[in-house]
Amino acid sequence: MTILSVEKIDTLGSVFGWFALLSVTTFFLSLLFIPWLVCRLSPNFFIQLTLPGSPPQTKPSSSLLFSIFRNLLGYFLLVAGITMLFLPGQGLLTILLALLLISFPGKRKVILTIISKPGIQKSMDWVRKKSGKMPFSWPPKCA
Repeated sequence: MTILSVEKIDTLGSVFGWFALLSVTTFFLSLLFIPWLVCRLSPNFFIQLTLPGSPPQTKPSSSLLFSIFRNLLGYFLLVAGITMLFLPGQGLLTILLALLLISFPGKRKVILTIISKPGIQKSMDWVRKKSGKMPFSWPPKCA
């Protein structure tokens, strides 16, 4: 039987403190940013995403700085979303929004797989309804 030393107990307390802070932070950030990002998308965004040759971006921009910022924000949201799968918050919605911001090959297929889930569609339409926006038009395969 191992007896925990005072140093190990202090270390565990510190780790749990950081997890608690991370949990509270991601929860409140998700309450602020998820509705804002969902409402910035057009109601037919996911229909346009299924059209061949349409870029999966909310607004085209040729600015390298904007692209870097968008990807960094996307990666932050991805980490936060994965964390929220285990902590309080809207993990799957946050992951979806992160994937919309990040540039990577196969993006369209991954997003269409995620939005085919009825729970995701219902949650996103609920967020838009609470903000007074029209619900999304979903692609026929996803509705």
